[in-house]
Amino acid sequence: MQTILAVDDELSVRESYRMLLGDTYRVLMAENGQVGLEVLDSKYVDLILLDLTMPQMTGLEFMDKLRERGDNTPVIVVTGSNTVESAVMAMKHGAHDFVMKPFDIEELHGLVSRTLEMVCGQRELDVLREQNISGFEKIIGDAPALREVLNRAQQAMQVDSTVLITGETGTGKDVLAQAIHHGGDRKDKPYVPLSCCAIPEALLESELFGHVKGAFTGASESRMGKLQVANGGTVFLDEIGEMALDAQTKLLRVLQDSRFFPVGGTKETEVDVRFICATNRDFQESIAEGRFREDLFYRINVLPINVPPLRKRKEDIPKLVAHFVAKHGARVNAKAKDFTPGSMAALTAYPWPGNIRELENTVERILVCNRDEVIIKPEMLYGMLPGTTTVLADGGEGLADFEGLPLQEATERLERHLIQYALRESKQVQSQAAERLGTTRRILKYKMDQLNLNPPDEE
Repeated sequence: MQTILAVDDELSVRESYRMLLGDTYRVLMAENGQVGLEVLDSKYVDLILLDLTMPQMTGLEFMDKLRERGDNTPVIVVTGSNTVESAVMAMKHGAHDFVMKPFDIEELHGLVSRTLEMVCGQRELDVLREQNISGFEKIIGDAPALREVLNRAQQAMQVDSTVLITGETGTGKDVLAQAIHHGGDRKDKPYVPLSCCAIPEALLESELFGHVKGAFTGASESRMGKLQVANGGTVFLDEIGEMALDAQTKLLRVLQDSRFFPVGGTKETEVDVRFICATNRDFQESIAEGRFREDLFYRINVLPINVPPLRKRKEDIPKLVAHFVAKHGARVNAKAKDFTPGSMAALTAYPWPGNIRELENTVERILVCNRDEVIIKPEMLYGMLPGTTTVLADGGEGLADFEGLPLQEATERLERHLIQYALRESKQVQSQAAERLGTTRRILKYKMDQLNLNPPDEE
């Protein structure tokens, strides 16, 4: 059973935590910050519920003490202060999230559950990254959908079977392929990528299998193919769904026998390579249309891994944005260090059809266009994303106008903007709007009822 520490100077609040959460979690209680620190000295705690306004030691001072001790236990601030500034200050001091007093029972349960799930997921990722530092270090995020992908990738590292990575363009299939190679037994051998859609069909076989002198016009000398270059290591065939049928036939034989003939050659070549393939295509459709061999599909689909689109792991967007700011900031001479909550909310609401690649390019563009700004504010995103103006300024209001509002009013107004935008973009289909927002239709409907939003029923 997971353990929660409730730190609050009001006995009634502490008792309410015990009644509301005690059936699911072990609840420890502390009447002030000092007692809370003493509890942490002797007990392992998964999560802290913390009041901000307490005598002797405030909640902010308590969080500072935690960080000084190197304690990274996640903190949910539960506060009666109802301004955006107090919530932002709590987040700057290390709070994971916050909830207002008097709190909604369902909201508190949901927030606690999600936070503890995040903690478990982060620990799993930490273990994976410790085991395969050179493999997973470039993969950013800890969303449940990503954890499933990394668990499958770890399985692929432990064997030598062919891997097929599927997913939309820009989701990071190439990064995952490199992670699998660098985390496996072939990590000290060559990793050779080949994009099957970037090479003309007439040259693809030569690029992959090599050719002998005089094999075709312009072949003035013999040349090794990617398979020979990668001997002992890994070949990454990106967008294999675009490979011509003739090359598919020869590749099938390599997968079966580890042998092939160079283009124009009469002497068979033997290689020892591990194949990782990737595609954004629907193979069943390609097979039905005769553009991809069914027997080759079964050969490469030994260990399938589907990489989720960014809209399925929106909780990773703030981490990715921070990574891209650090990656590109100095290179483009930008001063930006952070995004305001409003601007981050706008980035999170956008569906990112181009996935991580589009997000990276957008962050770089924002940095270039605002090089002298230390903090990126909502108004600086105008024109950066399709539909951004609608989200940020619907009805003539920008997110900058939210500053100083009571937290509940600001939150409701922002939620209304984002939900209305998602519904418009989804033509009022609630299930699609929920997917854009990274939530479920049930939760979306609950929020809409709270905000008195009643779009037309979906057919």
